[in-house]
Amino acid sequence: MALLIGDGLWSVVIFTAIFLLLVDLMYRRKFWTARYPPGPVPLPGLGNLLQVDFQNLPHSLYKLQQRYGDVFSLQMAWKPMVVVNGLKAVREVLVNCGEDTSDRPPMPIYDHLGYGHKSKGKELYWGQGRENRA
Repeated sequence: MALLIGDGLWSVVIFTAIFLLLVDLMYRRKFWTARYPPGPVPLPGLGNLLQVDFQNLPHSLYKLQQRYGDVFSLQMAWKPMVVVNGLKAVREVLVNCGEDTSDRPPMPIYDHLGYGHKSKGKELYWGQGRENRA
């Protein structure tokens, strides 16, 4: 109990934070390397947010393309993404892997509004639905 009072508290907090970041890094690294193309090494918790310049995104992605090739992966916080650059690579992905790339990412707001994958066809505006029935 003495560790939770005074100066010992900070050491427990720092140790816990480092431990959780390392567990997060090891967990993500195990699944990341097997499924995604090469890319910059993500930081625990932040991913590649600090490595991408959002003020000049095309130039930042161009520099990453020069380093990792036409197809590379980024991790924005906990969301993985694959970036496809170049006409040949985009054409190959859209033509040969069209079934894998033609879907949209899941949006949590759609589940809340009733438009999720288990939706039964609810309407957003109930008044318009009544007018269309007649």
